[in-house]
Amino acid sequence: MKHIYLNNKWITLLMGCLFILSVQTLLASSGSGEDEKKKVPLQGKWFEDKRSAEIDCPVSVSWDGIYLYVESLSSRSEIHVRLSNGAEKVCDETIQVGFSSATIYVGVLESGKTYQLVLTNQFGDRLEGTIY
Repeated sequence: MKHIYLNNKWITLLMGCLFILSVQTLLASSGSGEDEKKKVPLQGKWFEDKRSAEIDCPVSVSWDGIYLYVESLSSRSEIHVRLSNGAEKVCDETIQVGFSSATIYVGVLESGKTYQLVLTNQFGDRLEGTIY
């Protein structure tokens, strides 16, 4: 009788753990609808090289609520990515020459705050965008 009681305790414990894991997985996959990438509008100037005309915008950035996705058609320069909320720096990363895309973890940004995104390179080119 004692053996059956211990088995029932283990089964109950196992079922409880499975339930908790299932709920966590469900909550993580449903999220808050921020799984979709949103393009970050950028303004500024970015020249491909001294002989070429200004390219409309060879660098693009999108954001899904946790990650920044940087895509670049430029092969001449590294890209320095800075994200801040005015008071504190959230992200400060450099994407090396030769990478056409990069994914940068920034974590969950505080709701209701405005974040300033600044992309620069070693030639003085600068693009800016805002994440709400």
